[in-house]
Amino acid sequence: MNTTLLAQPSSSFLPSQLDSALDHLSAWHDAERETLGRLFAQVDRWNARSALEMLDQLHLDPEATEDDFLELLEEARMLLQIMIEALRALPSRCTLQTAFGLPGPDSFDRHVCWSGARLEDVLKILNQVLGD
Repeated sequence: MNTTLLAQPSSSFLPSQLDSALDHLSAWHDAERETLGRLFAQVDRWNARSALEMLDQLHLDPEATEDDFLELLEEARMLLQIMIEALRALPSRCTLQTAFGLPGPDSFDRHVCWSGARLEDVLKILNQVLGD
């Protein structure tokens, strides 16, 4: 799901909330995709990594209807929920070890916290637009 896949159709039927939710989702995805992909790979959360890859595949056709937008946002919300659950399952102050048994990067816990907070924000926006 990159900017080109989330390009909005030229019609003006979109309510501002749907438009805003789609913009937030796209911006979050562009900013966090690489970090979360690495993070999920490092902690063996392959179901969350698969959800992230499935999010990459979501797209809208130029002639998409409001129902198509709602369906895309529903599917995205489901995938984001899988990812946030994987982040929540990580122990507090999670650290990594390299293949040689040395400590992993100090920034790992910081990435988990920041990525999780941004993911929570986007999920909250989708929940507001779509209803809980």
